Amino acid sequence: MAINPAASEQTVPIKVYLPLEVKPEDVIYKDDLEVAYDSQQGSYYVFGEYQLQAGETLEKEIEIKDVWIVDQAQVALMRQEAKELLAAFGKTKYLERANLLYTGIDKKLKEIEQIDDLSSASPGYKISNYRNSLSLLNSAKSDLLAAKTLLSEVAPQGLAGFTWKIILFIIIFLGVLGTGFFFIWQRQSKLEAEQKPQE
Repeated sequence: MAINPAASEQTVPIKVYLPLEVKPEDVIYKDDLEVAYDSQQGSYYVFGEYQLQAGETLEKEIEIKDVWIVDQAQVALMRQEAKELLAAFGKTKYLERANLLYTGIDKKLKEIEQIDDLSSASPGYKISNYRNSLSLLNSAKSDLLAAKTLLSEVAPQGLAGFTWKIILFIIIFLGVLGTGFFFIWQRQSKLEAEQKPQE
């Protein structure tokens, strides 16, 4: 909106900042307004200049694509990944900690779904809800990363234990094989020793 409060005709500028999430390609309709980027504010804005008569008011309308939607497929994928990670901990000593991480992730994802279900006519309310959901989603991602890191610490230990079992088995097997060969060689030597006097 542009208002000329003066008693004479003058040029009145319009400059309105768009929400941070909006890019120029998200602007569906902007009338004769221009779109520019403010590097200090870190967001786009619409602007224009208009000749207005004394006391005249001018309204301009812009239409923006709804970009404030949380991808529910991503939420479902994160929940599935969290379940698989929890199962991977199995009977490890970190299972309780992994369970706490999973509970936290699941709670945040449910909250996102509840926020997404709330429909409101107010764009400001919708944007606020979206930002809240995004914050919860990022927090859930951090928890998921913490669970993956914890699992990577557990996995090598389990793998090392398995490797040592294989090495021990090979050593025992070689020991038994070596002992067997020794007894066969000793018997063979005795038989050869017995055959020599007879010859």
